[in-house]
Amino acid sequence: MTKYSPTITSSLKKFITDFYLTSDVAPPAALTETRDPYLNFFTEDAPLIMGSTRVKGHNEIIELRKGMWKVVTKRHHVVENVASVEDNNTLLINGYVDYTLINGKSITSEWAARMHLTKDLKMEFYQVYLDPSLTAKALAED
Repeated sequence: MTKYSPTITSSLKKFITDFYLTSDVAPPAALTETRDPYLNFFTEDAPLIMGSTRVKGHNEIIELRKGMWKVVTKRHHVVENVASVEDNNTLLINGYVDYTLINGKSITSEWAARMHLTKDLKMEFYQVYLDPSLTAKALAED
C-alpha cells in the first residue's frame, strides 16, 4: 500500500495512480491515428529524464516510450512512498517495477522519481532515477 505524506490531496493521489497505470500500458502502435494517453499527464514542452536519457516535449516523450517498450512485454509499477515539497507542486516518489522482458525473463527494479506539477496537474518536469544494468544483464542471458 502506498504511503503518502499528509499534504497529498485525493486529486494528487488519483493523478499518481492513473499515471503509473497508464505507464504500464504500451503506447498505441499507430500513433498517427491514436494519441498515447501517457501524454495527457505532461505539458506540451515538458522535459522527461529517464536514467541518463533526456527528452523534451510530446514528440520526444513518445519516441522514448516506444524505445522502452521494445524490450518489455509487460510491466507493473508499485508506488511505495510519495512525499510533497513546495506546496504539493513537487513530488518525490519511490517504488519498484516488475518487468517481463522479450526473452521471457522477469525482473524487479527499484526506482525513484521527482515530478514537478502545474496547478492543473500536468507534469512540467519528470525525472526517474533507476539502474538499467539489471535489465541489460537479464536481456544478455540465454
